[in-house]
Amino acid sequence: MSWHEFVFSEKRATRIMRHAIFWLAWWMYFASTYYYYLQVGHYKLAFGHLGSILFLQTFFLVLIHLTACYYFIYILLPRYLLTKKYFLLAAGSIVLAIFLLATGYFFHHTIFPLIDQAYPTKISSGDNNIWWTNINSVLLNAPKVIAAATVIKLVKRWYLKQKEKERLEKEKLITDLQLMKAQIRPGFLFSSLDQIHEAAQKNSLVAPELLLKLADLLSYLLYECDEQRVPLEKELTMMKEYMALEKARYRGKLDLEIVIKGELNNKKIAPLLLLPFIENSFKHCSKQLEQPWINLEVSIENEILSMKLLNGVALTATDVSIQEIKNIEKRLQLLYPGKHELKKYIEHEIYVVLLKIDLSEITKNETARTNIINGHELKKEYALD
Repeated sequence: MSWHEFVFSEKRATRIMRHAIFWLAWWMYFASTYYYYLQVGHYKLAFGHLGSILFLQTFFLVLIHLTACYYFIYILLPRYLLTKKYFLLAAGSIVLAIFLLATGYFFHHTIFPLIDQAYPTKISSGDNNIWWTNINSVLLNAPKVIAAATVIKLVKRWYLKQKEKERLEKEKLITDLQLMKAQIRPGFLFSSLDQIHEAAQKNSLVAPELLLKLADLLSYLLYECDEQRVPLEKELTMMKEYMALEKARYRGKLDLEIVIKGELNNKKIAPLLLLPFIENSFKHCSKQLEQPWINLEVSIENEILSMKLLNGVALTATDVSIQEIKNIEKRLQLLYPGKHELKKYIEHEIYVVLLKIDLSEITKNETARTNIINGHELKKEYALD
């Protein structure tokens, strides 16, 4: 059993073991402090002389601590502290303090003398210091274990909330990824089909080529993008086919240059990670009044993919932070945390995107994270106590 499963598992046996270890550790600590209190008080007794008395008395006192602790973390904490009902929390705490004093006094005044009588050779604690002993052993010690349990509870709650937040963000990105697969919008499809139809009517040799590119692109989007990682060569081929289809829409008015350098074999990348940047470039080109142009350079060196994407923009272009780019930035942060660098800016009517990604082998944690982002089912195994 891993430590994570031990701490967060909701299995009954694991929870009982977890709580038993916590209270056993507290009992050992409290018994040592209780023995020390008796030693510095009126009685100078060897540990062996206290044997059974120490065991029984601390056992009953720990039962009081246990009752008070569970009352606080399962009633006062969720009902009043977490809901910020501080007046009711204060009232509940006062009731808890009264309970501690009353039960502690009852045990010291009634139960513990019976224990002393059961061991007549042992020295009785007497009645002289009942209230102070009661306050020290119950009222001053119970808040310690309550505070420790509350801290554990709140830390677990914070951790699980963070995980839940990440899960919700990743589930949202699942939808975003599905939308990315539909980035070839109906307008683009109809326009591409019109171009192919027009070329076919003219008996142009371009028509079959464009039709094959469109078929390959749709096949890739529909059947090959559910994997955690896809071959980099396929991803770049899909990008080039997409750009070729887009270029056909401009009827020769678009100046497009694509340069790919480096070794592509055995390299893999998360699917549809680069396409939104390409789409954004074509959006900018569609708004240009003069000659539109796009320059794409992709290089791979020592497992590092570098993409430099340049395109002309209109003189009045100011807002380049479109939603598609925001979504892809989130995917980059989740898929390649600490393993990517992205810069984008406008300079002299040129929109520049510089992207670097470390494509080295992913870890097990990254594999699990990628499973979620790419649409694989996430099973929620843990919950709050």
